[in-house]
Amino acid sequence: MNAVKSVSLIAALLALTACATHQPPQPGSINAKVEQLSEMSYLQVTDLRAVKRNHLLTVQAEITNTDSANQQLYYRFKWLDAAGFTVGGEETWKPVLVYAYQKQTLTAVAPSPQVTDFRMVVQSPDNTGNLP
Repeated sequence: MNAVKSVSLIAALLALTACATHQPPQPGSINAKVEQLSEMSYLQVTDLRAVKRNHLLTVQAEITNTDSANQQLYYRFKWLDAAGFTVGGEETWKPVLVYAYQKQTLTAVAPSPQVTDFRMVVQSPDNTGNLP
């Protein structure tokens, strides 16, 4: 019985430690709006802005390459309504080449006036860190 209590206590402590080190992103921050499908060592979303124009949400993202080599990025947007549901179909992946030590600005317009929020999904297959 003591062994069971010890294992339970260790499991609880590990769970608390994991919670303490992985805090959720602050609402409205870049991390709250960007979903990375792989670790990106050299490409970063360094600025993200959104504004309503002509009743459509327009998003502008700045991607920065911190490497001495050109980096390939694939991105797409998930457009969401006020209830958090997806609006429109799933977008296709869009490729963009970010030159060495350069910044690239990407602009996207929501497909419908019902869009009130978004998530930018990014991946860079040649820029993946040490994944298992």
